Amino acid sequence: MTWNVQQAVSSPASPGGTSQVAAALKRLAEVETRIRAFVDVFPGEVLQAQAQRHRPRQASAGSGPLCGVPFAVKDLYDVAGRATRSGSAASDPEPVAADATAVAALRAAGAILIGKTVTHEYAFGAMSPPARNPWDLSRVPSGSSGGSAAAVAAGVVPVALGTDTGGSIRMPAAACGVVGFKPTFGLIGRTGIFPLSSTLDHAGPITATVALAAAVVDALAGADPADPGSKSSPAPGATEGLDRGVKGIRLGIPEPFFFENADADVADAVMAAAVTLEAAGAQLVPVTFPGARNCGDAVLAIAAAEAAHVHRERFAARPGDYGEDVAEALRMGASLSAMDLVDAYRFQEALLSEAAGLFEQVDAVLTPTMGTAPPELGAESMVLAGQRVPTLTGMNAMTVHANLLGAPALAVPAGFSTRRLPISAQIIAAPGQDALALAIGHAYESLTEWHTATPPVHALSTA
Repeated sequence: MTWNVQQAVSSPASPGGTSQVAAALKRLAEVETRIRAFVDVFPGEVLQAQAQRHRPRQASAGSGPLCGVPFAVKDLYDVAGRATRSGSAASDPEPVAADATAVAALRAAGAILIGKTVTHEYAFGAMSPPARNPWDLSRVPSGSSGGSAAAVAAGVVPVALGTDTGGSIRMPAAACGVVGFKPTFGLIGRTGIFPLSSTLDHAGPITATVALAAAVVDALAGADPADPGSKSSPAPGATEGLDRGVKGIRLGIPEPFFFENADADVADAVMAAAVTLEAAGAQLVPVTFPGARNCGDAVLAIAAAEAAHVHRERFAARPGDYGEDVAEALRMGASLSAMDLVDAYRFQEALLSEAAGLFEQVDAVLTPTMGTAPPELGAESMVLAGQRVPTLTGMNAMTVHANLLGAPALAVPAGFSTRRLPISAQIIAAPGQDALALAIGHAYESLTEWHTATPPVHALSTA
């Protein structure tokens, strides 16, 4: 199924009278046994919500900016009346009382929630079992928001919410050939989302197009009093500024690290994206991204230590209910010294200062989102730049930087590898410049057709 942007944003039903929600449920039934993206689906509640939007007394409630758009959420988000499993046997089985802030905001904008998607256990990993990549069912959709990306790529929903601590929105978006947006830290409230790392966690959308990502960001942006990381920033006006174009935009191309550590076909595709934007009026500026090689170590230290703190009582009481990879990561986090953590926080402070200088030179930076193809199901390691590394390290090597900066970062489809797997370009802007990152991505999307590609039929018809 190909989602029409205007229809998805403004119309609750297709000209033939079949709602987008009914179409989503139909598509889910066709592909779910193969992609395994969902952990819970709410068909009865969904159809009831859709019917209510067509009643006269519900006219005002059914006129939001995302009216009738079906969406899914990663199973870290609270949904009233449902348990939040977080991909783990260690989670509480009781239903929660209220929607997460972001879920409530999308419902208020007229969107209709159809279900919850697979997450890597407690968002601490990049594999998202048992979800599969719609482009190649033998490969992972990455993670930890892998189920959300697989659901969008397979055409089940045009919008799904994920979380991003070191790249967990952008990595699966890249692996599955869709759009993923990590906003400025604090722009979207996190109340009702099970935490991994309060310093690094971001909530955001995975979507079929940049225009839909902008519409979702505008719907979700706002202060969240119960989230200590929330900022009372004005809404970014992302949709309003989408068509600004890139004429005069200074686009940084980081010479060390990003391109040299990517596969040749990935580096070539992203450089081709840079040339496309240059032809549209952008100015390409060679830059050096500060601390590029050391960001991964800092993110791992902060995330592991903060996750160990979150899980200290639960893990002590129920260690056998955790997967071994997450258990090992939590043990590592608990073993870090105060000096280790202070070093990581100070690295982050220095990075923020140096990046402020970078964003005086350029308006945004363009890099690959992932340097190589996602690994096969069950793989514990992968090859990046000729070196064998753990899967999480290989997949988040080029996304962790934006988490330390709290900067907006957008993953957009930018071609295909020699193995016919999606390639993604990443646009990073200065904190607070969410609308600019989305506008650059929208301009690129309007000049190319990569975002219109759909997974091959044989991939979705192979058991």
